[in-house]
Amino acid sequence: MHKLPFIPALSLSFGIALSSITGLAWWFGAIPVILGIALYFFILYSSSDPISTFKLGKWHAVWVVLIFAGIGMIDEAFATPDDLEKAYRGRVPATVTCEVTGVLTKTYGDRIDVIIAGTNHAKARLRSEATDLSPGDLISVPTKYLRSISKDTTEIGKKTAPMLKASGILYTGFITPTSIDKLGRSKSPRYYFSGIREHIEIKIEKSHLKKYVANFINAILMGDKTGLDERTRLTFAHGGTAHMLALSGLHLGIIASFLLVLLWPLKLLGKYKWVYGAAIILLWTYVFVTGLAYSSVRACIMTTVAFLAIITERKNFAGNALSSACILILLFDPSALFDAGFQLSVVCVGALIIYASRLNPISHRHHPILYFICSILIATMVATGASWALTSYYFSQIPLMFLPTNLFLLPILPFYLFLAMIYVMMLCIGTDCSVLASILNQGYDFMLWLTEKFSGGAEFVVDYQLPLWGVIAWLILFFAAGWWLNKDKTLT
Repeated sequence: MHKLPFIPALSLSFGIALSSITGLAWWFGAIPVILGIALYFFILYSSSDPISTFKLGKWHAVWVVLIFAGIGMIDEAFATPDDLEKAYRGRVPATVTCEVTGVLTKTYGDRIDVIIAGTNHAKARLRSEATDLSPGDLISVPTKYLRSISKDTTEIGKKTAPMLKASGILYTGFITPTSIDKLGRSKSPRYYFSGIREHIEIKIEKSHLKKYVANFINAILMGDKTGLDERTRLTFAHGGTAHMLALSGLHLGIIASFLLVLLWPLKLLGKYKWVYGAAIILLWTYVFVTGLAYSSVRACIMTTVAFLAIITERKNFAGNALSSACILILLFDPSALFDAGFQLSVVCVGALIIYASRLNPISHRHHPILYFICSILIATMVATGASWALTSYYFSQIPLMFLPTNLFLLPILPFYLFLAMIYVMMLCIGTDCSVLASILNQGYDFMLWLTEKFSGGAEFVVDYQLPLWGVIAWLILFFAAGWWLNKDKTLT
């Protein structure tokens, strides 16, 4: 395997970013694709003997870069949403049909994210008073309430416009609930799974769990953070453990392990490959139910690749798995490249692949417990080292007590998540175990207390926003150092 398995994904990302910044037409992307294909055939027909093959080997990376960069440009050009003027050729209607993709309850009311019909998936972010809307609702919105982000001349508007536009959000505005007409429900399978999630969340909220604990479990297990209060968000953010509140690769890895344990009887029957096949199906069902978050999709693709390697009895390369996950996500949704969650997820996992195994001095075979403890410490340091620049850029904060807080909380999370999954499964079959609910209540209180104890609150948080050029420079230096560290090793 190539020592730089991330070349295709990086090239695709570069093409998407270039097309997004310049606004070039799709056919500009066809040029590097044609050049890349031509170079590939030139190398193929010129490699008539071993010496020529060896000399031309270094040029293989060039045609890969050209083809994937061109595909990225084409992908972004076709996926670019249209504003209302362009979509309706200057005849903007009085109302437009929108599909609700998310509703977040805030102190001022609801924040409603919608996709505007007929605009190639242009999005709008609306504020409103409390509504009864939910993801999947089809609504009619008067266009007079839609304000183009390009016309927002306020300081905050100018600052947030590039980020919103990169995510496909072209309009914002405030709308009263009486101005919204509900037209029905979307028939997309995504919202069928969303209904299953809402059904499970209702069971969790009506259980013996304390309300704030139920909200926490909905966040870490169902991917719904809307119920988390401000105190919880700030406490985990100050401790550098905000990643625990999101349904990320860490959580999905724990859930995958849980599924393998549940499916263990199949191994006893000699059907060990069936275990991994069934786990893949159940994991993807879970990811659809929890909303297809970028981090969970990325983790699920990587887990799928790993399990397929076991089924086909082939070696799994983590670098290839991560690259494949990024390529698939970006091909289906180029705007994911500009999503903070996607960036943090990929950067952290990439850093772990490059650094973690290289920096652990303990032998897994001779000292497994010490190796595990050291792995947690190294993983925390590496992930933070990779992500602090992005955290500073997006959230204008740098938590200083991330190391001790993560060191104590990360070993607890798998056990807590295991118990939460068992409890939710029992709820789904109509059993509410008060003893297990009490353990989960006390366990969450302990984790929150531990986070507050080690984080020290806002006292140990630096308020600083790193400029974009600083983020890019840091990531280049960080991963260049990782490449140098692995220059004599394949990234597995």
